[in-house]
Amino acid sequence: MADNRVCILGNNPCAWKIADALSETGAEVILATRGQSPHTQRVCRVTGSPAQEVLCGARLASCRGGIGHFDLTFSRNGGEVLRTVSTVVIAESDERRPNHAHYGLTPGAGVTPLSGLPDDGNLPPMTGSPLKHVAFLNGLVAESHPAIAGEIMRAALRFQSEHKVQCTILTRNLKVAGDGLEALSREARSAGVLFFKFTTSTPTIRQDSEGRVQLAFIDELTGREFSLAPDLVVLDETLAPSPYAVELGRIIGLESDPIGFVQGDNVHRLTALTNRRGVVVAGPSRGIGLDPAVEASNAVLEALGAAASTAGGASQAAEIEPGRCIRCLTCFRVCPYRAVLLNTRPTILPAACERCGICAAECPREAIRIPGQEREDLRALITSGRSPEPKTLPYIVAFCCRRSAGVAAKAALDTGKGWDAVVNVIEVPCAGSITPESILSAFSMGADGALVLTCHEDNCHSRQGNRLARTRVDQVSDFLIQCGYDATRLVFKTLAANMETELDTILSEFSATLRSTANR
Repeated sequence: MADNRVCILGNNPCAWKIADALSETGAEVILATRGQSPHTQRVCRVTGSPAQEVLCGARLASCRGGIGHFDLTFSRNGGEVLRTVSTVVIAESDERRPNHAHYGLTPGAGVTPLSGLPDDGNLPPMTGSPLKHVAFLNGLVAESHPAIAGEIMRAALRFQSEHKVQCTILTRNLKVAGDGLEALSREARSAGVLFFKFTTSTPTIRQDSEGRVQLAFIDELTGREFSLAPDLVVLDETLAPSPYAVELGRIIGLESDPIGFVQGDNVHRLTALTNRRGVVVAGPSRGIGLDPAVEASNAVLEALGAAASTAGGASQAAEIEPGRCIRCLTCFRVCPYRAVLLNTRPTILPAACERCGICAAECPREAIRIPGQEREDLRALITSGRSPEPKTLPYIVAFCCRRSAGVAAKAALDTGKGWDAVVNVIEVPCAGSITPESILSAFSMGADGALVLTCHEDNCHSRQGNRLARTRVDQVSDFLIQCGYDATRLVFKTLAANMETELDTILSEFSATLRSTANR
């Protein structure tokens, strides 16, 4: 059994720190590195512990299973190495691409990328006069990453406070979303670092034949013209995933962001989670919190606990009925969490299942059932919301995503909101579980109107649940029109969890529409 075994993919301080933290909790740690000669003396403080294993020169070739039991196959020294672990941590280093071309500058003694600065805290070696003024260019052409902004401010603060070198930061959108970056910017300003922010203009940048750089611009705050001739210009860099990190995402089945980092742009995943339970990401450039290694370690410990709690116990996960399954593999294709395994027939890995209901809603043979989400359960919820009194107000069934509209609905109800309607809020684990039959059931059981309220675009925990719900609402709307019903009785909206005021407006307007329709 995998028990509490963790595999960390990476060879950098972040990966080592995670290995240390997990080892001290008693977890078995396997560190798999691509290089043949990693800095093994810095891998772990717990040297000589049987809980530590380092696989040098190992590249992941395949990954099967899921949280609690990942079967990993590595290519190593012309052969294969097999390991079974409970969780996986991706802590691969990013790649940095200097932005010389963005600014029309050529490398030289007076121009260096951020990673070209000494990492020992000393000043960079200069020829000629001593270093008195350094200008940092951050995000003036392309969007800057918070990690880059933080490194620029820390370098400027160090030069300014420790070496008495005047530093100027020219930036467009200063990324201070990470924990501590806003405080860092204030500390740098207090130390004397000058900040110039550009929103509508860009500095003019010229470099002479000897490599010296001159910057000319108008300060948007004061309207004054400035001309700078710094001794050194430090350029920001573009962060990109390594080709191996991209390959890891493909092998493990992870969503990626537009750049290719193995963590999709999804608010539900920050800071260290992925679309697969039991797989945590903590590469250096993905950390936007105070300490990405600590956050990743905490996420791993939570995953280990989740795997242990589901092992051998009763499961509420989706189940595939063998007698109805025709092996069409629809469930395998649509599951956003990779919880469907392909053995002799498709099966569900209970610990990896998030009970989103997308597989059950998409299954053409209705071969998938989820305890608590059966048709009879839904019909009971719809019936329970109807008033036994003679109907004087419209009856509205509101299907709400549990992570967004459901939270907003609870907040609105707690404030005593009234909508001149009987509103039955039915929470679903994900809007992707709402089928056309679900919506039509609401109407067949007496609803005057139905609302389908989902997460905003690209903020669905299940990646595509909101889009699937929108498609199904459109299908039902077309059907209602063909049957001669008023399509205004069915409405689709997106909401965030903190939008109870907007929900109040939606329900009030929808109730008014239904009353107006009834009086025609």
